[in-house]
Amino acid sequence: MWSVKYFSEGTGLLWLTLGVLSLLAGLGTAVRFSRMRPYLGNILVSLTLIAISLVFLAFTFDFRAEEAGPAVIPRLYIFLILLLSGVVLIGIFRGKEEVVPGVKQKGLLARVVAALIVYFLLLPYLGYFLGSFLFVVALLHMLAYPKKWMIYVIAAGWVLFSYFAFYKLLYIQLPLGVFENLF
Repeated sequence: MWSVKYFSEGTGLLWLTLGVLSLLAGLGTAVRFSRMRPYLGNILVSLTLIAISLVFLAFTFDFRAEEAGPAVIPRLYIFLILLLSGVVLIGIFRGKEEVVPGVKQKGLLARVVAALIVYFLLLPYLGYFLGSFLFVVALLHMLAYPKKWMIYVIAAGWVLFSYFAFYKLLYIQLPLGVFENLF
């Protein structure tokens, strides 16, 4: 499909990005000046996830066509994101969703983005499992999760789930980093 290839690199990707950002900015402005203003953050996060998921869904149509091919897992995640974002939006528009209070921690977004960048830069060296464990621990500490011991249980649970579901069950090669020779 030529359009998918055009929008996945260079000028096409720039236009796609500008288009999606313009659409979200327009929708955000409309919501800001409506009665739904208290839900602006919830609506924008859901709409952003939907827009990005639809773009990635379009990209998966360029994958090889196989019964259980490379498009299966991305499409599964995309449909789950679309479904859950839709549920949040329906709850907001039906009046069942509560207003989320403002963030009390200044600079939280910048710290989370910095942690994400460090995570991706260190992933080839630390490997997926160790890197993900440290990333989840760092994020939960940044978010001030109240039960400190539970942070490590959650991080270890995610690593174990990833190991069995992706590495052992689905045979997806994850970067192992320093553990390359152990597996």
